[in-house]
Amino acid sequence: MIRVVLLVVLGSLVLGACSSTRPAPTAPPAADRFGAPVPARSLDASQRASRPCAALTETQLRGLGLEPTGRLDALPTGGPACIWEDAAFTQQVSAVLYPTRDYLVDTYRARGTYQYFVPTTIAGLPAVAQQTTPGARTCTMTTGIAIGQAVDVTVNEVGVPAGARSTSCAKARNVTEAVVSNLPPAPQK
Repeated sequence: MIRVVLLVVLGSLVLGACSSTRPAPTAPPAADRFGAPVPARSLDASQRASRPCAALTETQLRGLGLEPTGRLDALPTGGPACIWEDAAFTQQVSAVLYPTRDYLVDTYRARGTYQYFVPTTIAGLPAVAQQTTPGARTCTMTTGIAIGQAVDVTVNEVGVPAGARSTSCAKARNVTEAVVSNLPPAPQK
């Protein structure tokens, strides 16, 4: 009897030693993500979400061919977007940072509304380029920067001559890469 009790106590100690003292982070079940990948690392949009015009530096904006002054635009999805234009008014670029909404999951949930829906990665993070029709003058790049956080960039080519090939998705990718490069890692919990 003493042996049995001793074995149970030792077994409990061994199992306790093998288990982690911190619970492992859990991702929502795959069915709840509608096919959206889980980011392998986490960035934090919370400090810049209310100030999306500070998501890019003046040097980055000029390098992207945009005027350094953006304007805020309130969105029905919650937080504000920042809208920048180029000097010739041929393109509008908007950026929204979602610190408490997994907008990548929302995008995957609505994927049937886009004829062009192309999963990709931005700086190793899951993203998707979407257009209502392939080659459209507007392209949105949605990037999951953490579970429950996202960056959404839309490029609208407004002054492109008829017959010219759209580069809106390439521009959306470039802007998104710049925004993501400015975000800090998520704080450790």
